[in-house]
Amino acid sequence: MRKLAVVVCAALSARYIQEFVRLAQKDRWDVWIVATPKACDFIDEPVLHALTDHPITVTEPALPLPTFDAVVVVPATFNSLKKWAQGILDTYALVLLHTWMRQPQLPILVFPRASSELAQEPAFAPSLAWLQQQGIHVYYDPDLIPPTTISPGPPFRENCAMSAHDVWLML
Repeated sequence: MRKLAVVVCAALSARYIQEFVRLAQKDRWDVWIVATPKACDFIDEPVLHALTDHPITVTEPALPLPTFDAVVVVPATFNSLKKWAQGILDTYALVLLHTWMRQPQLPILVFPRASSELAQEPAFAPSLAWLQQQGIHVYYDPDLIPPTTISPGPPFRENCAMSAHDVWLML
């Protein structure tokens, strides 16, 4: 079974990450959750553990994680994107992302989520551009999922997630 790392950042929409997990599992992915420490305030760890049958990874585990076939970062917050682009590796999730991006055969898909204010920050667009220059697949369409100051629900719509899913299957 193909292994998928889902990196979850701290945003209100992270509450819906189990929907993405179910979509991936429906397509026969073995899903592993990596969460930033602050994302734990938004996710339902017992539900995700029950769904995936794997512990939620927040800090470096005693046993190494498996080798993954793909990585999805959803929701990718402004702070995590900026830190990743600037090489600030202050969470285990960012350490992993930095390591994984050095593996050119490993597809990494990023679904940014930012408020209207943060999407206008001078560091937002350059962070996305830098990630794309590194070969990271960034799926940011403010027309499809507009920046907002309130939580719109899931960080992706099923058709958006599935079109990205189709992309990584072709890689």
